[in-house]
Amino acid sequence: MERAKAVLNSSVIIALSMLKRLEHLTYLFGEIMIPVAVYEEVCIRGRGLPGDMELREAVSKGVITIKSVRNRSLVVELCRELSAGEAEAIALALEERADFIILDDKLARERAVRMGLNVIGTLRVLRMFYDKGLMDKQALVSEIRKLREHGFWVSDSVIKRILEEL
Repeated sequence: MERAKAVLNSSVIIALSMLKRLEHLTYLFGEIMIPVAVYEEVCIRGRGLPGDMELREAVSKGVITIKSVRNRSLVVELCRELSAGEAEAIALALEERADFIILDDKLARERAVRMGLNVIGTLRVLRMFYDKGLMDKQALVSEIRKLREHGFWVSDSVIKRILEEL
């Protein structure tokens, strides 16, 4: 079976970089892509911030590929309610027929679902790492807590649901 294609938005790159797990995405996906706007958000405007160095390294190693979005009119339309990174990620996922788009912003997720995309978030990626045996339950809980400490918003009910599903 061919390994899945995934398009990432900035939030998952930053979160996984903080957890030192960005390159672990290769255990889950065969092709990992980001649009130009996400690279600019993390590595140009976010220079020196979490995710910058890790994304640059992943791109230089060929782990993550930067792609230009062809459908600029769709990006312009999506930018009416979403950031440039989110808009380009959705457009790229559609163009590349990605198996997954990884978004955390609620509005972006809703829009991507309405457009027929298979949307997951950072927490689902962590759960996939757990399912693959890349971390145990204690590490999963610890990493979710670490994300919360760094400002990644996760409700108690979501954490409870994740733990109940293990």
